[in-house]
Amino acid sequence: MGSAGIDFSIGPFPVRIHWSFVLVTVLIGLDMRNPLLTVSWLLIVFVSILLHELGHALVAERYGMVPSIMLYSMGGMTIPLHNKRLTHLQEIILSLAGPLAGLTLGGLVFVGMIFLPETSSLVDAIVGQLLWVNLGWGLLNLLPMLPLDGGHVMRSLYQWLRRTYDERMPLKISIGVGVVLILAALLLGQFFGALLAFYFTFSNFNALRGGPNLVY
Repeated sequence: MGSAGIDFSIGPFPVRIHWSFVLVTVLIGLDMRNPLLTVSWLLIVFVSILLHELGHALVAERYGMVPSIMLYSMGGMTIPLHNKRLTHLQEIILSLAGPLAGLTLGGLVFVGMIFLPETSSLVDAIVGQLLWVNLGWGLLNLLPMLPLDGGHVMRSLYQWLRRTYDERMPLKISIGVGVVLILAALLLGQFFGALLAFYFTFSNFNALRGGPNLVY
């Protein structure tokens, strides 16, 4: 599943943590004023993305696949080894299983905070990290842009409704959504978000031209 990294298993699912996952996660959440928040960020991102990928893996196994999980610089990836084509409905369920796992965790944390007594600023910051990673990232991941899960849902729906396996229109839709995201991120001053959206948009544009996918 990769070169340098840590390998372990969760039940029947092999997991690899590539070194780039740790590096990028720390750089995003680096807090020089409070290193403890950097550590909590790394742990929260690790657990949350792993939970997300386990959601995909459990459904993939249910559909007769042999999935493995990789955590790397772009987040997480569930690699479903199989030799059969899923139905469009199965593809949609598989794509939604990951976001549903994260959104469920985020929802539980949100509800739990309503009933908890007043907490310290450190606890509030850690809870904020939990909510952002699981609710914020979870909702963004549902945008109709490949390679996000929402993009895979969009592609499956398009191909299902059009009764085709055409890949070009989903790529064009993804490019259009990507351009909007780049502009929105720049207007909001979210330069890392703009860079990520540009990378995904460029990958889709490259795939539309017949080149290799960079992030699939």
